[in-house]
Amino acid sequence: MKGTIFPAILDLLFPPKCAFCGKLVEKGDVCEACKNSLPFREEENTARLIGENRYLCAVALYYDGPAETGVKALKFGKKSWRAKVFARYIAQAAAEQLSGGFDAVTYVPVSLRRNFERGFDQARLLAEETAKLWGLKAEPTLRKIRHTRAQSSLKNPAQRKMNVKDAYAVPRPDRVRGRRFLLIDDVCTTGSTMSAAADALLEAGAAAVVCAALAGGHRKMENPGDSLE
Repeated sequence: MKGTIFPAILDLLFPPKCAFCGKLVEKGDVCEACKNSLPFREEENTARLIGENRYLCAVALYYDGPAETGVKALKFGKKSWRAKVFARYIAQAAAEQLSGGFDAVTYVPVSLRRNFERGFDQARLLAEETAKLWGLKAEPTLRKIRHTRAQSSLKNPAQRKMNVKDAYAVPRPDRVRGRRFLLIDDVCTTGSTMSAAADALLEAGAAAVVCAALAGGHRKMENPGDSLE
């Protein structure tokens, strides 16, 4: 009896909400409205190519509508619980598009300053929850060695690339060398941030790097053949 009463009390104190829009839901963690309007990138069904080294990157959703609302709530609204839900979408996209391309999971870290401001690293949360779905642990292989401007404040791809150039380092190359990593972030727009972090992993001796993100690009602005660069 206690096992059924306790969850009911929790639901009264903390009623379940949609991970994307934040509205109350009767069951589950995504409301029907968001389920029906999530901007899936289904028309591609293949990983994108990003950066000069042409890394494969699986992106689950366009950064539109409920996807944008959910990501912003996760990053800026301190709604870290949403990462567990978003991880399912990342895991599905990675499994379908990158299967067999990795055997370890890591993430693109935020700077110490941004981590302090937000109280957590959203990419780390997403990576940890995604890795759990495969019975793995996300590994902190990278460090952001300098604070950069928010990529969202830079509209020019060249500016974004320069903003994150040499911003990441691998403190322990021995933990990276010869291994194949799935690199996770919340959003991949131009691919500059993801590819800069992936470059650091390769330079440290990683055998291969593939990438995955919850969202990226805008549906109304892209054609199926466009790249994220």
